[in-house]
Amino acid sequence: MKGLTQFIVDLRNSKDTEEESKRINLEINNIQTKFNSDSSLNSYQRKKYLCKLVYIYLNGYYENIDIGLNQALLLIKSQIYTEKQLGYLSISILGNKLTNANSSIKDNINNLLHLTHADLIKDLQSNNEDFNCLAIQFIASNFNIHGNTTFIEESDESALDWLQLIDMVYSFVTSPIHKSIVKRKAVIALYSLIKLYPNVIITNNNWIPRLLTLIDDQDFDVLISSIALIEYIIQLKPQYIKSIIPAISSKLHSIIIEDKCPQEYYYYKIPAPWLVVGLLQLIEQIFLMKENDHSVFSISDIDDTTLNNLRHVVSKSISNASVPIKGLPNRNSQSSILFQAVSLAIFLDASEDAINGAINALMSLLNSADTNTRYLALDALIKLTSRSNLIIEVDDIKIPKLFQLLNDKDISIKRKALDLLYTTCTPLTYTGIINRLLDYFPYAEFSLKSELAIKIAILSEKFATDSTWYVTTMLKLLSISGGSNSNGISYIGNEVWERIIQIIVNNESLQKKSGKLIINLLRNPLVLSNGQSSQPIAMGLSESLIKVAAFLLGEYGYLNPDDINLQFQLLYDAYFKVSLITRAILLTTFLKFLVKFPDFDFVPEIIDLFEIESKSIDLEIQTRSCEYLKLATIQSNFILANKVIKPLPAFRNVQNPLIHRIGGYHDLNRSRSTIIGKSIKKNTTAAGGLASEETVVGADDSVNGADDTNPFDDSKTTTALSPNWYQGYYRMLHFDAGIFYENPLIKLTYRVIKEGSNILLRFTVINNSKKTAGTDITKFTVLELESKAGNKDPSYLLNLKQVPESTIEDKSNLEIEIKVRGIVENNESPVLSLTFTCGGSFNQLHLKFPVLLIRTLSATALGSSDDFEKRWLQIGNLLGTKEGESINIVKITSNSFSYSNIIRLLSRLGFAIVYTSPETTPNDLLIKGAGILHTQKSNYGVLTQIQSVNSDPNSYKIMVRCTGGGISEVIALTLKEILEEKI
Repeated sequence: MKGLTQFIVDLRNSKDTEEESKRINLEINNIQTKFNSDSSLNSYQRKKYLCKLVYIYLNGYYENIDIGLNQALLLIKSQIYTEKQLGYLSISILGNKLTNANSSIKDNINNLLHLTHADLIKDLQSNNEDFNCLAIQFIASNFNIHGNTTFIEESDESALDWLQLIDMVYSFVTSPIHKSIVKRKAVIALYSLIKLYPNVIITNNNWIPRLLTLIDDQDFDVLISSIALIEYIIQLKPQYIKSIIPAISSKLHSIIIEDKCPQEYYYYKIPAPWLVVGLLQLIEQIFLMKENDHSVFSISDIDDTTLNNLRHVVSKSISNASVPIKGLPNRNSQSSILFQAVSLAIFLDASEDAINGAINALMSLLNSADTNTRYLALDALIKLTSRSNLIIEVDDIKIPKLFQLLNDKDISIKRKALDLLYTTCTPLTYTGIINRLLDYFPYAEFSLKSELAIKIAILSEKFATDSTWYVTTMLKLLSISGGSNSNGISYIGNEVWERIIQIIVNNESLQKKSGKLIINLLRNPLVLSNGQSSQPIAMGLSESLIKVAAFLLGEYGYLNPDDINLQFQLLYDAYFKVSLITRAILLTTFLKFLVKFPDFDFVPEIIDLFEIESKSIDLEIQTRSCEYLKLATIQSNFILANKVIKPLPAFRNVQNPLIHRIGGYHDLNRSRSTIIGKSIKKNTTAAGGLASEETVVGADDSVNGADDTNPFDDSKTTTALSPNWYQGYYRMLHFDAGIFYENPLIKLTYRVIKEGSNILLRFTVINNSKKTAGTDITKFTVLELESKAGNKDPSYLLNLKQVPESTIEDKSNLEIEIKVRGIVENNESPVLSLTFTCGGSFNQLHLKFPVLLIRTLSATALGSSDDFEKRWLQIGNLLGTKEGESINIVKITSNSFSYSNIIRLLSRLGFAIVYTSPETTPNDLLIKGAGILHTQKSNYGVLTQIQSVNSDPNSYKIMVRCTGGGISEVIALTLKEILEEKI
């Protein structure tokens, strides 16, 4: 476009802003005339003028730009790709003119949707994939919002239009026939739309399983695009986390360990580094997610195979990073994987050797000339040391390296090095680290001193075991801190000197020795050696030290009676050298001296000072002086003043205020709450002082959560079970092995292994489609293992010990471990949800399997029928028939249940058959069985009698008595269900 090129050249050649503005106004008038003329514009002209308007807008000229919107809307209706492309681009840029500063973001995006909805739908329905991509990309770019605010509600007028758009984009995401480029753009667009209208996902559980299968997509581009969408979905629905972890683990294992990666995704011989980092980061975010102060996911929720795969991946990533390589791009990609692997390692309970290997690899990166690499290495080390349950010590070789980084030219490196020294400080190294930090303090940058002082103060309190050392260290810190403004506020904050006062007040043994130490510091200020020259540095008296001295000597100066005059003189000499705030504190100290030592020679000096300062221009100083002068002169014996000046009581608030100013490190373990969860309540606590004369209690912080809400509670939704599910459920009631479910695509067989209160279900997943169509089952996922037991103190616990392979050519195994903790009701059996793809079709199964108390039954030997009767009567006498007995009548309609079959059934269930009546009397049949029910909390004896009903030869009376109250009813109902044969 020559006209566009010439216009750009003219603007660049403008001598000043005025000339540029004139040229632009001339061009806008020309364009407006062309657009308003009756003669129709051709495609070339329309595109040229729109490009000029876009360029004008990008140069910061916003007036009258919206004249091109109608032309842009005409272009997106075109069937020529270049015209449609420029139309969408122009609306994306010039559409900002539609926004109204006084309108909400919701109104603005609704206006944009209203303008483009019809054309977007038409292009999404088109058979031209290029047009599909243009519409999808427009959606992803222009309807993308930040934050977790729900913008669209079901009651909104535009809700149906948004739903139509979401539904169509979703169809592109789940389509098996569209190209990769369309699918990955659609994933990003769907993510943007769902953030606008999250209720679509929250209320539509059928979409979630299909979207979660994206994590197992074979196309790496689609998988990279899907990570953000999947993370958002599991924030909305955290109960689906367990289903995707095995797939992520398998994908990482195949890339890093098995080196299965398409050649085009290698970057400097490293397989798919962006994908690897994204997946590792996704797992870390899952571990960090919290809802109602509870972690949504922990290591105990991972099956052994998946956990071993993840540990192997992390170990291999750390090992790879230890190998020296050439080339900055190569090092950057390798280091990025290392940083993320280290962040994840702690959540996987990595071994001490693995952590030390990670530390060595990261320490080697601290020698890098690249500032960003050093920063990220320090950040990874901080995460590693702060989150690890192990005590990670920095040896004598590494400590000097960290202190060298405190002299780095970049302030961000200095801050990170300081954070790392803080996190690695241990009971063995704290004295050396704190002393070196104190030596470094005078030479630290002004902006770093506040954080440095806070960390020194916290470490001193946390690790000190000697009270004298603690007070000496803190007073030294106050002495060298210096630096205060005209109001006397030190740049290190008041919390430091206030904290030492709190501890001394709360510990009587420190009060006298603290007074001695502070008197010596006031008499002989610190002299520090100068590391940069041979001349020592004399430290003046800092404001913070004077404040502590004023407070402590005013309260506890009498404990050192030989130095009273000296104490007053030192404070009096400092009075006119300090700020007004510190003077106000000293005036109060002088009043205390006046009351406590009325016979000393300095009393007239104090009264004279009160008289002088009562005329001060500062209101605070004047007020205090007037009041104190009145107290000092109203009575000669200071009776009223004595009542005003009372000893300070011990502090009740034990929280350490310094914790709140610890800086970025304090937030490392703070986890993101899920979008629909409650806000995280944080309770930061610290010890209030010395527990004994020689011990300083650690000043650490903790996060407490008392809410027992189950983050996986999804009681508002019910799972629709798959057709024919009951056949396998009923079969598992009877037999310890058999077919659990079968259809033309898939077959599940099972085996039940019982050991006391523990039950292991071993499923075999068989690919039926292999024989008929030669097709593999892919993307096989255990979507959910949903327990129906109570959320609080559940009657049983489920653990997915082994997950099946994602791709099943022939068969794969699935193991579920069940721990029966208490009494399991008959309606508490869980649901196993599975998803898989076969021949391009998506399939989902919801299968209920029995977890019943009777499955923990084992036989017990009773000597004879008489022993049975005695025990039967004992239970009846002990618990009564209401609590200890249950009776049910069952009518058997199937011919499969003969008398002998019932006996065999009871034996299979675990009963010891104590007595059977002769089969020659069909109208008077009686079977007696005994067993023991096992739970983790207790074991229960159970007796049963099954007796024919004379009036109906196909009816039986089931009588059960049990040593536990209410258990007999549970067992009787289970036996009735088994005998009724509803299938």
